[in-house]
Amino acid sequence: MAAYGVEQRLGLARHYLSIGNPKRALAELEQTGEALDAAEYWVIRAEALFELGRWRDAAEAARRGLEVDADHVTLLDVLAISELRLGHENEADQAILAALAAAPDHPTLLAHRATMLAKWKRHDEADAAIAQAMRVDPQSPDVVMARSVVARLRGDRRAATQHADELLALEPESELSHLARGNAEISSARFKHALRHFEEAARLNPGKRPIWRLGRWRSVAIYFTLASLLAAARLQSLRLALMIFWVSAIALSWIAPPLLRRWYGRSRRGL
Repeated sequence: MAAYGVEQRLGLARHYLSIGNPKRALAELEQTGEALDAAEYWVIRAEALFELGRWRDAAEAARRGLEVDADHVTLLDVLAISELRLGHENEADQAILAALAAAPDHPTLLAHRATMLAKWKRHDEADAAIAQAMRVDPQSPDVVMARSVVARLRGDRRAATQHADELLALEPESELSHLARGNAEISSARFKHALRHFEEAARLNPGKRPIWRLGRWRSVAIYFTLASLLAAARLQSLRLALMIFWVSAIALSWIAPPLLRRWYGRSRRGL
């Protein structure tokens, strides 16, 4: 295949990845065998596999790419988050530290590390990473989101909600803002408020909403029909249980792993 053909295929693969079609991106990569020694090939492959939730394969693709370019920040970041999803703390930490060694003041990398540290209950280190990110770019949506996540994982519900509100003010039309706000509401057991934010997230990004496989309005109709029947029968405890189950299902459907995939997407990293 001519060099122009390889570049064209890579461009198509990047395009399909950018519009949310990672399977088509992978299919385009299959046509570019001559590009195996190009870092961009492995970046696209790792990100596409990451989008599909294939963490182990994404990590392997990132490693292959790092054999071509050992300091590629995007590949190191994808490797770090993939290892995080696989539960490999040491590997994830090493990868994100390597990325920060290459780009020490990148606010999104700092946000990612802060979130990892908070997940590992290393809260003092997480706060230090957040403070450094704030000095670099306090208005970065990734930094503000990380502040909310770190606060929630630390158990500070008030701060988590405050930072989620800040993110919503920065990006009111982003589904990620509403997901973060809904997640904060769940932490405070405010299920009705959480449901509203998850609904808004679904409206803003209708292409990524696993909870609506039955169809959005059919799902809503089922929920409210059951809730109404339970209310009519004065079974308030069951009605509350239904609400908790419903909102939790939406939370799991949206937040893990789609929220990670969206947040850690290259379009948000700018790497």
